[in-house]
Amino acid sequence: MASNHKPSAARPVSRGGIGLPGRPPSGIRPPSGNIRVATGMPPGTARPASRGGPIATGGVLSSQIKVADRPVTQQGLSGMKTGMKGPQRQILDKSYYLGLLRSKISELTTEINKLQKEIEMYNQENSVYLSYEKRAETLAVEIKEFQGQLADYNMLVDKLNTNTEMEEVMNDYNMLKAQNDR
Repeated sequence: MASNHKPSAARPVSRGGIGLPGRPPSGIRPPSGNIRVATGMPPGTARPASRGGPIATGGVLSSQIKVADRPVTQQGLSGMKTGMKGPQRQILDKSYYLGLLRSKISELTTEINKLQKEIEMYNQENSVYLSYEKRAETLAVEIKEFQGQLADYNMLVDKLNTNTEMEEVMNDYNMLKAQNDR
């Protein structure tokens, strides 16, 4: 059986090389050296330690391009945003001033509502404070009464611990009562 394969040396040149004089076939590598291959990256964004050497800047491409200036949308790149898209309102008529008044009135009403809420909260806090103050006064009076009773009980315990007779305690009581009545 005869083979239809041709030797690899007689292989034809690819279609890319037809009609382009001086272009080497795709199988031949260019001589190695300091040749910079252009990429799709913008100038000034290459790594500083790349083998290609410094980038030759000049002309229109030397301006710094920021990615935020050219956002990508679904339709592609949008143009650079300008400061003003067109002339501002030229005619200041009645409706313009009415709109300004309405916006200022709404701002004032929101501020008034905010201040009223603050006043209500202050009044509530003040009323709670006053009720707590009254309760504290009544509790202070009760504390004084209980302290007096505690002093009396402590004196009684002292008398019992020192083995004092009941007649002496009654004499002290009568004497203190006479002094208090005067």
